[in-house]
Amino acid sequence: MAIYTPQGLIIRLDVPTSFGLMARLYPEVRPQHILKTTEAISLMSSSLGFVTGLVCFLLHLSPQNIGICTLFAMVLGIICNASGIILVPFVQLGAAFRHIYVFFVPTIIAIVVGYLLIGWQGVIAFLLTRGMAACLSLIVGMGLARYAFDKKGYSFTWAERNFFNAYRYHAELIGKSKSVELSYEELDEAFWRATYQDFIQNYPEGVQRIKA
Repeated sequence: MAIYTPQGLIIRLDVPTSFGLMARLYPEVRPQHILKTTEAISLMSSSLGFVTGLVCFLLHLSPQNIGICTLFAMVLGIICNASGIILVPFVQLGAAFRHIYVFFVPTIIAIVVGYLLIGWQGVIAFLLTRGMAACLSLIVGMGLARYAFDKKGYSFTWAERNFFNAYRYHAELIGKSKSVELSYEELDEAFWRATYQDFIQNYPEGVQRIKA
């Protein structure tokens, strides 16, 4: 079973685990906020690369420097995701980015701006760098999943890892435990039922996806 974020990101965790964690933060933080933060964190590397690329275009940097700066920014995002070091400004940037992350809008904006200010060489450097960062993210994600499987017997994709990061992010903000280990009492439906009911009332389409 899995849960889904508002934009359709699949988090492959069962309901007791996901809602057991979210219930710890409820009602200060509602389930939808945690799921939206998960999306923001998932887009953190891409948003850093996008903004860095635009800044490089505006500064009229050389194609080589555009590639270096963009790659550095995106790798920084990957490192933050992998290590669980989630900085507030990066999350806020990802949250803003998620509103335009449809139909390749950021890529189109970057291509147009880059072409007008630098030319095709700058655009190609930007796109190649993003491709390299995407490949690196895939490799790191597979490595982390394998490590988790060898250590605990089950693996997590970036989606599950970023859900845990979103939980820790909100837990730290309100002074709750950042541990993602749940007790038997927290896994019991009685503990997370109110959180789940809130989710049903405010995000019914998400419940339909869970039951599908």
